[in-house]
Amino acid sequence: MTHLENPNLLLVDDRPENLLALEAILDDLEFNIVKADSGKEALRCMLKQDFALILLDVEMPGLDGFETAELIRSRRKTRFTPIIFLTAINKTEQHVFRGYAVGAVDYIFKPYAPEVLRSKVRVFADLYLKTREVTRQAELLLDSNLQLEETNQQIAGLNREISRKHAELQSERDFVSTVLDTVGCLVLLLDMDGRVVLFNHACERMTGYEFELIKGRDFWQICLPEESHEAARLEFARSKAAGQSLEMENEWVARDGERRVISWHYTALAGNGHPGEFVIVTGTDVTERKRSEDARIREQAGRFAAEAAQQRATLLADVSTFLASSLDSPVTLSKLIQLLTPALADWCIAYELQPGGHFQPVAVSHGDPSRQELAQRLLTPHNVDPDQHWMGRVLRSCRSELVNEVAESEIVSLANRPEDVDVLRDLGIESLMLVPLLSLGEVKAVVTLVGNALRRFGPTDLSLAEDIARRAALAMDNARLYREAHDANRAKDEFLATVSHELRTPLNAILGWTRLLREESLDKATVTRALETIERNGKSQAQLIEDILDASRIITGKLRLISEPVELISVIRAALDAVRPTANTKGILLEESLDYPYRIMGDADRLQQIASNLLTNAIKFTPKGGRVLVKLERIHSSIQLSVSDTGKGINPEFLPHVFDRFTQAEQTSSRAHGGLGLGLAIVRTLVELHGGRVHVESAGQGMGSTFFVNLPIVAVSLLPGAEDGESSSLPGLKGLRVLVVDDETDARDILTHVLQGYGMETEAAASAFEALAKVESYRPDVIVSDVGMPEADGYWLMTQVRALPQEQGGETPAIALTAYGSAEDRVRALSCGYHLHLSKPAEAPALAKAIAMATGRAGKAFGA
Repeated sequence: MTHLENPNLLLVDDRPENLLALEAILDDLEFNIVKADSGKEALRCMLKQDFALILLDVEMPGLDGFETAELIRSRRKTRFTPIIFLTAINKTEQHVFRGYAVGAVDYIFKPYAPEVLRSKVRVFADLYLKTREVTRQAELLLDSNLQLEETNQQIAGLNREISRKHAELQSERDFVSTVLDTVGCLVLLLDMDGRVVLFNHACERMTGYEFELIKGRDFWQICLPEESHEAARLEFARSKAAGQSLEMENEWVARDGERRVISWHYTALAGNGHPGEFVIVTGTDVTERKRSEDARIREQAGRFAAEAAQQRATLLADVSTFLASSLDSPVTLSKLIQLLTPALADWCIAYELQPGGHFQPVAVSHGDPSRQELAQRLLTPHNVDPDQHWMGRVLRSCRSELVNEVAESEIVSLANRPEDVDVLRDLGIESLMLVPLLSLGEVKAVVTLVGNALRRFGPTDLSLAEDIARRAALAMDNARLYREAHDANRAKDEFLATVSHELRTPLNAILGWTRLLREESLDKATVTRALETIERNGKSQAQLIEDILDASRIITGKLRLISEPVELISVIRAALDAVRPTANTKGILLEESLDYPYRIMGDADRLQQIASNLLTNAIKFTPKGGRVLVKLERIHSSIQLSVSDTGKGINPEFLPHVFDRFTQAEQTSSRAHGGLGLGLAIVRTLVELHGGRVHVESAGQGMGSTFFVNLPIVAVSLLPGAEDGESSSLPGLKGLRVLVVDDETDARDILTHVLQGYGMETEAAASAFEALAKVESYRPDVIVSDVGMPEADGYWLMTQVRALPQEQGGETPAIALTAYGSAEDRVRALSCGYHLHLSKPAEAPALAKAIAMATGRAGKAFGA
């Protein structure tokens, strides 16, 4: 028993020694001893706590023991507290009776036996403890009775509430059952495996199955067509795993096989925060509605198709009307894309082929006028990069491109410049069509049609756009042909007027002086002057007529060349000598840079005509005191003749037309320079007949000009009968393996042809690198190589060959066949490892003999 559970014992005595003695006697008992030295002090202790027993002295000052006991008994709470009087004086019966009268349970005389006192105290302590326990049990019993009564009352209330709820629930169940059976929609309950738990009358009527027949069976297998089983199960499983509702529309199959379209929804039934064990399915038979909708959709689609066809027809009619009336290509493109927006696209941009071969944006149109200014920012004079721009696909394939949905990352491929990307994003690009306008199989223009958020292009739109593009291309071709016909007619009229003027001018001088010589007596000096004038103008008229005849031969394809080895320096100097008097008359300095006597295969007279026409043209357009430079040099495997002047130069716009027939920069009657406009056209034709190319460069008006003529160096010249006459005298060449090396295709072809005519086998290489590889793989008997080649020349090739081991072809005989024919070139070729050196063009027999000599198959050695 703890200190707090021990009973309290009150010792009351006015003498401290007595209190101490009592405490000592009772100390071993399990009491909480409280001491009081007077009756008043005892009463105060009684107010503070309860006591199991009071040992009270009788004789005390103030309140004595009897008075104190009476006061204790007068208080209801302490009325039954046991009191034992202890006294050494008041031992009479009267005092004893009074003690018992005031409520004492015992009256002990001093001195007393300690064991007796302890025994009595212990008895009262046990009695107190038992009384306290009985009281506590009684209180607990009372509380339990009260709680039991309250619980009984609650149970009675709950029973009444349960009865009421049960009645309500039964009523609700009856109501729900009535609703489910009378409602028109389909309602069924499935467990989480899809088995039927509930099936209302609507489901029974629609499917033909009674609930009892399909209860517990697989819903999917009973009610859905076989082809829908797997998809429905997967959707059911996904929705169940995600804890989400699912809405579907598919066919249900009735017991008699009829199929009905059902729009249905199922939701997992959950409670108390846990996943449900059932799924409620509600559905509506939408078969008739779907049929009505399908019929309405077909009707609307037919109406929309008719309206779209009418719109396309109207658009095509408008486009055709416009195209038939326009003969200006830029105007055609601009107006065309205006017609296409917004009828076919939200906005359009057109790109057109420029004279330099590049494409540039030339027109843009937006269906929203407020956005036109923003769209105009895309029109810049920057060339389209076909490797970066989406339009490159169209240019390479010559076919349209349809992009139903343009990704954000693909917008960059539509920008002509980096700063155009933001403009394109602002304009909006969701769908795209790029349609080429073709002329003679080449793309001349590309129209880009763009759709925004509400427009998605499809095959029908692309077909319409391509139809319009074909009509536009045809209109542009017609416009071009019209312009060409108009220009040709104008050029013909101008040419006839020019011919008339140019022929009449010398004819007037001839006729004038002829009349004077016939009618008047002139002195000898005047006669000499007259004859010189007549001769000069006669020659001028003859040259004009010859130019006209050359032009006629060129047009009819009857111009022929007499090909033979020609040394260009002598030809050019003859042309210089012919024009020098005219140049001296105008005070023009003729300079020449002819550093090497190059030889080519060509017609000497026509080559001189080329040089003369270029020199005459330069002198004609160079003012007094000017300068004309003639330069001859080797450029790779060709010879370049250039004629530069310090004359009036050429307008950049006229540069592409310089070599056109009957075309002159000045077309007015007040032009400062005469001529028919045929000289440069004849130059171009003659150069091309020689297998060469001609072009002109000029920085502009007043900056002079330079004409460049590039003529190929023919490797071998074939003289009539030379090949057949010599081949039989060179035994042992048949079957010889020859590696031909030249970067010029024509040179390789003619060498191959000539050598095969001698019975040799040939293999060709277009570069020194390719030749080096073929030395090891082909293992030729002899190498015939050009020297001047790009990247790596013939000297490098032979150095690499000679570095090879003998078994890999390092000692293969080699012949240098090159246009570099000086003594220094010969020494360099031989020092690099070539056995022989021949200058282009080499005669076929000489080349065959050189091969025979290099390979040791000739009966007599020939010097190179």
